[in-house]
Amino acid sequence: MRNHGFNEIIDHRWKPPSSRRHPHLVEEKSVAEMNEDLLDEVPVMSATILGLEMLLNEPSVDLRLASELVLSDVGATIQILRLIGGGVDFDEGRPRRMGDCLASLDVGTWFRAISARTFVCDPEHAETTALWKHCRLVAQYAQLVSDWLECVSPEEAYLVGLLHGIGAIPTVLGWPDGGLGALFAMEGPLPLFVFNAMRSVDDSGLSSDWRFILTAAQELAGTHQDLLPTSIDDMDAMGVCSRGARA
Repeated sequence: MRNHGFNEIIDHRWKPPSSRRHPHLVEEKSVAEMNEDLLDEVPVMSATILGLEMLLNEPSVDLRLASELVLSDVGATIQILRLIGGGVDFDEGRPRRMGDCLASLDVGTWFRAISARTFVCDPEHAETTALWKHCRLVAQYAQLVSDWLECVSPEEAYLVGLLHGIGAIPTVLGWPDGGLGALFAMEGPLPLFVFNAMRSVDDSGLSSDWRFILTAAQELAGTHQDLLPTSIDDMDAMGVCSRGARA
């Protein structure tokens, strides 16, 4: 499956539950509670687990490398954010960097969480593999665009890009009823800035920074699937508008 095919799967209009409350709040919470266990089934690539196992066998754990491995995998990132979100009541009190997230947790706890469900990148898991790859590519482009425009943190832009396709996860994993309950259950674990970024994509009343970053990253991921720029000069060569520009 080619990356641009996810335009038909990912609902870019999806907004976090907090942005679309309605009178049936009690019912929504009930649905989310009943389906929260679906989040346990968000899988992690077996290659990610293998890489982490190799790191954990070293005399000391390199949190920088561990963070890079976790952030290369949508499932691993979601599982870590769930652990962090479950232990902190307010968004302001959560660690914002993946390295800090891992450092605040027991190694055995976070490794068990992300290694509970795995999948191999083979034809049987082609859709999941393609979505994970697409999300990582969008994340890398979002980070570069953010660094280029100097409008938001590149680290935050990467995380937003990585999780931008969360609405497609129920489809590729075949969850019942579209996995609506699982999406509602994600309200707690995901950082607030991720929700704000997703909302801004379709809300013209909010800042256009996130909308520009995600739109540019998605377009670049669709047209430059095999070429990832590593510098601002590369971005200029690929036709992205000049520094400081806005869509």
